[in-house]
Amino acid sequence: MKFQNLEYLWFISIIPLVIFFYFWAFRRKKYLIEQFVSPELKDRLLEGVSLTKQKLKILLIILGISFLIIALIRPKWGYHWEEIKREGVDIIVALDVSKSMLAEDVSPNRIERAKREIIDLLSIIQGDRVGLMAFAGTSFLQSPLTLDYGAVKIFLDDLDTDLIPIPGTAIADAIKKSVESFDQKDKKSRVLILITDGEDHSGQPVEEAKNAKEHGVKIYTIGIGKKEGAPIPDKDRGGFKKDSSGNLVLTHLDEESLQKIALTTGGSYVRSVTGDLDLEKIYADVTQKVETKELKSGKRKHFEERFQWPLVIAILLLMIELLLSERKSSKKLIMFFLIFSLNVNAGVLSDNHGEEEYKKENYAEALKKFLDQQIEDPNNLQLKYNTASTYYKLKDYEKAQKLFESTALYGDQKLAQKSFYNLGNTFFRIGKLQESVDAYTKSLEIDPNDEDAKHNLEFVREEIKRRIEENKKRQEEQQKQEGEQKQEGEQKQEGEQKQEGEQKQEGEQKQDSEEKEEEKEQKAGQEQEGGQEQEGQQVKMSKEEAQRWLDSLQEDRKKYLKRKMKGRRNYRMDKDW
Repeated sequence: MKFQNLEYLWFISIIPLVIFFYFWAFRRKKYLIEQFVSPELKDRLLEGVSLTKQKLKILLIILGISFLIIALIRPKWGYHWEEIKREGVDIIVALDVSKSMLAEDVSPNRIERAKREIIDLLSIIQGDRVGLMAFAGTSFLQSPLTLDYGAVKIFLDDLDTDLIPIPGTAIADAIKKSVESFDQKDKKSRVLILITDGEDHSGQPVEEAKNAKEHGVKIYTIGIGKKEGAPIPDKDRGGFKKDSSGNLVLTHLDEESLQKIALTTGGSYVRSVTGDLDLEKIYADVTQKVETKELKSGKRKHFEERFQWPLVIAILLLMIELLLSERKSSKKLIMFFLIFSLNVNAGVLSDNHGEEEYKKENYAEALKKFLDQQIEDPNNLQLKYNTASTYYKLKDYEKAQKLFESTALYGDQKLAQKSFYNLGNTFFRIGKLQESVDAYTKSLEIDPNDEDAKHNLEFVREEIKRRIEENKKRQEEQQKQEGEQKQEGEQKQEGEQKQEGEQKQEGEQKQDSEEKEEEKEQKAGQEQEGGQEQEGQQVKMSKEEAQRWLDSLQEDRKKYLKRKMKGRRNYRMDKDW
């Protein structure tokens, strides 16, 4: 497979750009729908739209563009052999490659200028066979006559002043070899273009030109260089060539010899100048004076054009995309198009059942009607306004707010004024009093004579003022209550501290009284013991009496100790408390 126009291959970069665009467009469409309609209405609005069909349409467009690009670069496969037959002239270009052609009196030097002249000639000629002859001290056929100009350019690139080792400039030999290179059986339509500086070292170029005329060859000469002359660069030693005496060798353009050669055969002479004006002049003279003949160069492969196939596929894909609908196939959709066709002259579909239900205060049914109407006419702002009013009546203030904001921004002045007014009422119901003031203000900017808006605006401002004063009064009462609670707490704390002091003092007094009673009892016991001792001394007791007396003493001792321990226990508990 081959491609004719590979320069258009960069169009393939359009495909990822198209994919990115559709990706962005899908996201943008989704965002705008969410901003423009409520979630309930969105589901109803997109009920008949098929996301799969939308993606299929985009795929068809991308494939269509791809096949168009393939058709543009012109694919070719399969070939047949084609015999080339053309009418034209046989032209041999003889180029001087002697050392004098290195002179730099023309830019960049003579031989490079001559090669450029030949390349320009190849771009001008049409259907002529061209051959290439190189000459210096002798001549050599570099390329035989051919219609393949590309091959001639390849041989031309190899030409250099080192190609022919024999020095000098043999113009006569170049003319002779060129005449011999033409088809000897057919002596018509022969042209020799001689490109040289004119310096001939072999002699008799004019006589050889006469011989060329006898063989039907017309010679055109192109002079390279200047009459003033120029030194010849020495590639081997550097600098410029010098003679045996050390003098600088100069090479001159010999225009007179070149003119004689051309005139002898009926041709013409031109001096090489910048551009291709000289070649145009020569080729125009060739086409006028030289008879053309049928040229045969053999066979060549001719590849078959196949761009028609991708072009047809692209057209079919794009036509299918145009015919494919984004909507789902359903009876409801067909009914919609029938209704639309019947009402197309009205501009939009009309249905007042929702307004009738609204007037009857049947708001749920009215909302359903309005939502159905918006599916048929989603851009109708009046329907949005009616839907918002219905949401307001149903106390769904958030949805009413979004729709009123939409109609206020995009509606005309009358609808915007009513929307701002109702938006103020909605904000008041939500509790956003400052937003309500802003909405009433915008409503009055559109219609300063709306008394209802003025009344509501003053009412909301008074309500804001009243709430501010209530908040202020509530804060003062709260601060006062906090102060009283703080004072009561301080008093309670003082009472508790006083009660603790009194309890502590009472405990200490009780302890002192118990200690005094204990001392009194101890003293009484001692006195009793002392008296008993005295009585024992005075009265002699029997053994049984003595035992009873000891038992009573022991019992009194136990009661004393028990009473003493009980007093100590009460003291510690009071202290711990």
